Formats: sequence, structure tokens, C-alpha cells
Amino acid sequence: MARTKKSRTMRGKLGKTGSKEQMKEQKKALKSKGVSKFHSKKNKLRKDQAQKKLVRLGLAPEAEEAVQAPRPRRFTFVPKKTEQEPLVQEKSNEESNELSVNDLMDAFTELE
Repeated sequence: MARTKKSRTMRGKLGKTGSKEQMKEQKKALKSKGVSKFHSKKNKLRKDQAQKKLVRLGLAPEAEEAVQAPRPRRFTFVPKKTEQEPLVQEKSNEESNELSVNDLMDAFTELE
């Protein structure tokens, strides 16, 4: 009897043990597995190398300078609110269901 070459692939083992459906499941499992550190590092290196080449050739788009937002202060002074009588406004001659522009503007502005 002739000796057969041992195969490490799933395809070679299919004749002996598994089925096509099992091979499909294994392929799905391999695809869903996360990217290894090595491959992600290599991808980053390739991307950086391509960017450097574009800069060298003068084809790279000009990078916009990222302006860092000012850091919010941790402790801020908030003055206590004093009770004030709300300002009474005279209603306009037109009485309607819709709010007027002045009413909307007053609703969004804060009293100081």
C-alpha cells in the first residue's frame, strides 16, 4: 500500500474525517478571529511608509493642524442664583397659537 502525504490543511483531512460544512465553519471562525498584534503593527508600518513616500514625492494632501481644545477647568465658581421677579413682557397685538420670534429668543437667552 502506498504511503499518502500527511496534509495539515482541512481540505486534506476532509476525505477521512469531516465534511464540507465543518470546513466552512472553521473558515468562518478563522475570519472572525481578531487581527494579531504582528499584523496590525505591520499594517501601521506599511501605512506610514506609504505616507512618507507621498510626502517625498509631493503628492500628499496638506495635513491640517489639529488645534487641541482647551482643557476644562476642574473647579469653577458658580454664583448663587438670586431670586428675581421675571420680566413681564407686553403681548403683541396678534394673538396666535404660534410663538413669535421674540418669545423664542427670550426663551433661549439666560437672565443675568
